Amino acid sequence: MDAHPSAGRQKLKVLVTADPDLDAVRIIVHGCVSPVNIHGLDLVVRRAASLAPRTDVTLDLGHAQAWDAVNGDLEAASFTTRLAAAMPAGTGIRLHVIPPGD
Repeated sequence: MDAHPSAGRQKLKVLVTADPDLDAVRIIVHGCVSPVNIHGLDLVVRRAASLAPRTDVTLDLGHAQAWDAVNGDLEAASFTTRLAAAMPAGTGIRLHVIPPGD
């Protein structure tokens, strides 16, 4: 298995901010997204999307790096597909993803 240059930093640092009305939530991620920790991001996105019915969620990976193996999994459609089974019926995720900066 190839190691990403920043693989020594396996933990992600995540900052979640929300506006007072919960219309918008921003999740800012630092660190290296790997096949092991991407599921943690799924949980954070799901939690943010469940705050209010019309919450816009922005997952900002601009300050993060990602393993090549997970690049396809970091698109908004991939998150939505993975989380659809865990969300109540009829609940849509309004998600925008800013890709990793590498």
